[in-house]
Amino acid sequence: MANTRAPDAIADFAKRLREPAWVTDARRRSLERHAALPWPHPSDEFWRRTDLALLDPARAGFAPVSNGDLDRRIPIDEACMKSLIEPLGGERLIVRAGGDWVRPPSGKDLIFEEFTGAAAARPEELRAVIAPDGMTEAEEKLCSLNGAFHRDGLLLSVPAGTAVAQPVRLVHLVTASARQAVYPLTVISVGAGSALTLIDEYVGIDLSGSAEPHLVNSRIELRLAEGANVQYVRLQRWHRRAREFSFQRATLGTGATLSSANLYLGAKISKTHVVTRLSGAHSSARLYGFVFGQGGQHVDQHTLQDHQAPHTSSDLLVKAALQDDSRMVYTGLIRIANQAVQTSAYQSNHNLLLSSRARAETIPMLEILADDVQCKHGASAGPINEDELFYLRTRGIPRAAAERLIVMGFVEQVIQQVPFAPLQERLREEIEGGLHQASGHA
Repeated sequence: MANTRAPDAIADFAKRLREPAWVTDARRRSLERHAALPWPHPSDEFWRRTDLALLDPARAGFAPVSNGDLDRRIPIDEACMKSLIEPLGGERLIVRAGGDWVRPPSGKDLIFEEFTGAAAARPEELRAVIAPDGMTEAEEKLCSLNGAFHRDGLLLSVPAGTAVAQPVRLVHLVTASARQAVYPLTVISVGAGSALTLIDEYVGIDLSGSAEPHLVNSRIELRLAEGANVQYVRLQRWHRRAREFSFQRATLGTGATLSSANLYLGAKISKTHVVTRLSGAHSSARLYGFVFGQGGQHVDQHTLQDHQAPHTSSDLLVKAALQDDSRMVYTGLIRIANQAVQTSAYQSNHNLLLSSRARAETIPMLEILADDVQCKHGASAGPINEDELFYLRTRGIPRAAAERLIVMGFVEQVIQQVPFAPLQERLREEIEGGLHQASGHA
């Protein structure tokens, strides 16, 4: 993305979206901020294991999606489209593609708004949502690009005191051509005392059929008010040629509870930051993640459990099953502020290497400024346990089948945290169907 084209892209978005002037001004300020900030230093522990030049539109030659591209028909076959727009079984399904509703929302217990409309009606609230408050300079360097070029922003709100009975499955169909960059923005706000189960599914579609990559720079903000109870699943299905940077943050008010699962099934390169900010006393979070690495995928995930209030708790488990030449980098930080007394936090990362060429690195970190807290972490990386394999084979199970059983048992602990049984079954089928025979460790 040549710098001379960036202001033109912002002007194009403003014209097409008919957005309030303050949003266009905010885009320009974000672009200026991006230009002013340095890229993370090569010694920065959270960033140094991924080549950030691959995620830099200016150096990698990615241009924002143009207005003309927004009007192109999505080239997806009927069977695949049906699988995306038909319910799996009992959920409330909502599908959005390129700024248009393919399967629109219904009901009064959920409020869906496009960012442009909400920005005109509630400017102060939206300014606060997109502000970089609490980000590191390195995170802001990449998130400021989303601030400049987001074009399909979506806000989902649950009014206070509302319990949404059905699981909600929100599917975003995100399209891009070779050497293009797209910038999804999703804001989820759950009112005081409300309850929501949300499967937030992102599906990447390549418009060109070229071997050239495209870039996805996404931002997701979850805001839980006092006493809110949310079960959240982010399912990432980007195209195999996609490069991803994702910033996801959940902010929990007093007494709020969050159970979240992040599942990574796509993208050639993925650099993600998952931040859980426990801002209110007695808030709690159970956090899960799973990476299924195939081919030459490179997945670099950083998590932050940020305890800012007393009597808070968090429990995190991230697992990866890695085939072929795939690589997993995990850095996890538990931060406990000096006022966050009587806090409990746990962090665990386990990696199953299904090939001798697969690699995994785990870097757990603690930053504890308070007394009277409980804080632990654990990690492991290695191939299939030969004792487990021997046990199954002595029961007459062939080696290949025994390996699949062990891998699926390893994955199951995270799949069980997906609060929707039909999606659990689909994930099991996808993962098992994608497994190679691991016995050779070639």
